Amino acid sequence: MELSVVIITYNEERRLAPTLRAITTLADEIVIVDGGSTDRTKEIACSFPNVVWLERPFDTYGRQKNFGNDHARGKYIFSLDADEVPTPMLASEIAAEKGHWRADVYALPRVPVYVDKEIRCSDWYPDIKWRIYRRGIATWSNDLVHEHLLFQKDVRRHVFSGELLHYSYESIVEHLQRNIHYSALAARQLFAIHQRPSMGRAFIRAGLRFLKSLVFKRGYRAGWRGWAIAALGASVYIKRELLLAERWERHDSQH
Repeated sequence: MELSVVIITYNEERRLAPTLRAITTLADEIVIVDGGSTDRTKEIACSFPNVVWLERPFDTYGRQKNFGNDHARGKYIFSLDADEVPTPMLASEIAAEKGHWRADVYALPRVPVYVDKEIRCSDWYPDIKWRIYRRGIATWSNDLVHEHLLFQKDVRRHVFSGELLHYSYESIVEHLQRNIHYSALAARQLFAIHQRPSMGRAFIRAGLRFLKSLVFKRGYRAGWRGWAIAALGASVYIKRELLLAERWERHDSQH
């Protein structure tokens, strides 16, 4: 078995099928770790061949992915999100690599699809992700938000040319909702390491990110989508700091 694709899911009935269709002929097995879906995610997943369905109560994204890795049997693992679809070019590159692996870890360029349009500007692009790796050589961090792949610096590396399409948000409302969710996770993570809030720092970072995304990374080329990406991305710093301040006030009042 050369390649296992590991996907974590939670109520992904709207997004999962295109992802699975794109990898069915590529993967020797598809390991899905579900965090307690209440929709048709399991029904859709199990309608595809070579799917291994696992369930685990969600705690962090990294632990979910590592759990899937522990149950994968392939020589290499392709870590994929349920809202990501490999392009035919990327799938062909990966298929050609099977049986003739030249590296230990592989990266690929990810292109966000935001409200039905590909975004090739702003601070979302280019977005290079390390996603394919030899089993046992890498592990996912346990960060509450923005987990990342951990591996030794001296491993052999390769970057594919084919792209991974990331169907990030279908609407501004969805972006706003997820924005608040990630801000809350970030505040929780900072509180855990005893970092105190600083609104001044938050406003400076928010302003710099807004300018970087909209102006320096030419997000304005995407029209209102570029403005949305810049504004909502910057607002995370403000929301995070406010949520962190609230946590500390409650903590201090109890001690």
